[in-house]
Amino acid sequence: MSQHKRHHLSRRTILRGLGGVAISLPLLNAMRGRRARAGEGDPPKRLLIMYTPNGTIAKNFWPTGSETDFSLSPILAPLEAHKQDLLVLGGIDMLSSLSGPGDAHQKGTGQCLTATELLEGDFPGDAGLSAGWAGGISLDQEVANHVGQATPFASLELGVAVQGSDVGSRINYRSAGQPLPPENSPYAAYERLFGDAIADPMAVERRAARQRAVLDSVADEHRALRDRLGVEDREKLHNHLIAIEDIRTRLDQGVIKFDGACQPLEQGAYIDPEVVANMPVIGALQMDLMAMAFACDITRVGTIMWTRSAANHVFSFVDPMIVEGHHSLAHKGDQDTVKIAQNTLVSAWYAEQLAYLITRLKAIPEGDGTVFDNTVILWTNEQAKGNNHSRHDMPYLLAGSAGGYFKTGRYITQDGDVGHNKLMVSLLNAMGIETETFGNPEFGTGPLPGLV
Repeated sequence: MSQHKRHHLSRRTILRGLGGVAISLPLLNAMRGRRARAGEGDPPKRLLIMYTPNGTIAKNFWPTGSETDFSLSPILAPLEAHKQDLLVLGGIDMLSSLSGPGDAHQKGTGQCLTATELLEGDFPGDAGLSAGWAGGISLDQEVANHVGQATPFASLELGVAVQGSDVGSRINYRSAGQPLPPENSPYAAYERLFGDAIADPMAVERRAARQRAVLDSVADEHRALRDRLGVEDREKLHNHLIAIEDIRTRLDQGVIKFDGACQPLEQGAYIDPEVVANMPVIGALQMDLMAMAFACDITRVGTIMWTRSAANHVFSFVDPMIVEGHHSLAHKGDQDTVKIAQNTLVSAWYAEQLAYLITRLKAIPEGDGTVFDNTVILWTNEQAKGNNHSRHDMPYLLAGSAGGYFKTGRYITQDGDVGHNKLMVSLLNAMGIETETFGNPEFGTGPLPGLV
């Protein structure tokens, strides 16, 4: 039987041999067997996560009023047109981020989607503290592992002026210690996603022919190996061959076709994505690209990371009176009314970006509705309050019902110490993934009550 195991594990050599096949690698890495797909004809559900840093200003963030009869705050006011599509979630704490190595920003960023303590490591933080990467898989990748095999890309990670390569600049994790970097350039992301579709058709066909030949070779090797394996390994091999045939079918169908709501994106003249002043234009391009990826069903899981933990970008493009960096503004005292007002403008600008993203998704027809109807967006942060690094009463907001799963148009506040693990479980359940736990279950199990 040990000999059989060695034959089975040799499959990894084949995977390395497929390094030149752009579509197959993420799919093959994810497939350990066939998972159930959505019912025939059902519009697919989608998860989109928007991250912004440095906390918020509580008095200017939370709505006033009751659960269903509430008024949006100055920060959330840009979302007024979408008020009935929102779930504003108060009373949720990032409890897991109060444990483990690292400073407040490191813990908040590395755990905002993992709900698991950071690993030990050498990334320097405040007051001599240090930490490593996150200690578990992130929410988006957990969802991608379940739904990503149905699309060319399991997930899409985009960034806007995300600087550095450390725990403060990463929110996506395949597993413990395996971060996924966001792509800051919409031009590079567009080429990666749609390069075949905008290339010379003959060149595309030649490459596709080479890819099909590689997959044929892999299938032949697996068939030759089949009779030498035990029953359990034959089953694993069979499932893997099905996955390979699925990829081959996609190649035979050709490149992505632009039709219907799936249309080429006009990106205009090149703009440097590394320049902070270009954030409004680059951010709009990234959101357009994410909407296009959903419209073309290239992926159903996406994240947009705006800057990074403790980012000190100057938002003078929001108001010319703003001359201090965002992190510095977030650390001003509660009595500094001028700086609090400027920080409020920055947070409200981020809300404008979310409103733009919602509007873009609502403009994409799907079935009897729109892509937004089948999407849920999570707006998350690594802090609740910037000047004291609190992670209690986090400024969480959901937009979209995930195909009617969530009951929106409400402002809900949880009672007691409620870990954000429960929010992660609610989102997993909304995406059709039955589970009671995510991250470290010590900080919460089961979904949030009252959302569905």
